[in-house]
Amino acid sequence: MSSPIGVFFGGLVAVILLALFSVSTFYMASAVMTLCATAKPCVAPASGIVGEGFVYVVTTVAGLVSALVIAQLSVTEPGKPPTVGSFKPESRGAAKAVTAVVTLYLLAWVATGLAALVIGVMLYPKVDQTLADIGSTWLGLAVSAAYAYFGITPTPVRPEARFETRESLEARTTGDLEEGEKVPDASEVATSGAITKKIKRTDPEFALLVSNQNSKIEFKDEEGTGADRMMTSKLKARLDALADLVAAEWPGVKLRVTEAWDEDNEHTGDSLHYEGRAADLTTSPISGAKLGRLGRLAVDAGCDWVFFENSAHIHVSVKV
Repeated sequence: MSSPIGVFFGGLVAVILLALFSVSTFYMASAVMTLCATAKPCVAPASGIVGEGFVYVVTTVAGLVSALVIAQLSVTEPGKPPTVGSFKPESRGAAKAVTAVVTLYLLAWVATGLAALVIGVMLYPKVDQTLADIGSTWLGLAVSAAYAYFGITPTPVRPEARFETRESLEARTTGDLEEGEKVPDASEVATSGAITKKIKRTDPEFALLVSNQNSKIEFKDEEGTGADRMMTSKLKARLDALADLVAAEWPGVKLRVTEAWDEDNEHTGDSLHYEGRAADLTTSPISGAKLGRLGRLAVDAGCDWVFFENSAHIHVSVKV
């Protein structure tokens, strides 16, 4: 997008999406604060703070805006002010104007995400799950964006690696995953927590699972029961964010879920699939060559544990 007209219309769409994301998020935050100021204890109504359509729109737009921010910061030279793709203004004044607009855009994204994090996660947890999911997902994406932009490596440098170049360090900590690699490099139980029970359709806990109807995600559903769409709301938020990152990374490619909640005992007895907290992922069209990058995008999307399990899929899981 190098022409002024393309930049204008692309920027207009981006600003509209950001405005929708910010207004919707601050509306939910305000509703939560108003509820908790008058209701003791602070408990959301059974129908929720907002409707399902509102939730679908705000989570989709949140993913799109965050994907745009991360994609831009990842190609911006560390220390340099972000701009609009490959567009290069001809005059110094135009360059300053573009930088100012992009900076304001990023600040608005940061303010919106912080509001969701502070109100939905820190101050009033479990009151509105959508707001909490937006805040926690934003935190993971913000950290990933900071690593990409500032060249930060979150892994302590080994003594024997003190003479490694900055580029090699970044490749180890922010590059594509290799088969067998885990992020973080710990067990799934230590990271996402152990399973408490195998959830069946007749269990009360099944009502807490949600059906992911995201059109940007393809579900294998070989059982024909819709089981692969069932998952916790937290896992849904992470997969929705990942679907947006996949679409931004490979136009025309979708995220593909081959397994999520398991009701047929197809996994080991302690698998988080039985609680709807784990998913096996690939891309559609299927491409083994994309799995390493898909794993890194899953980390960027905020999945708590990511495992490049084998040449067939990526395994991800989330905490309770």
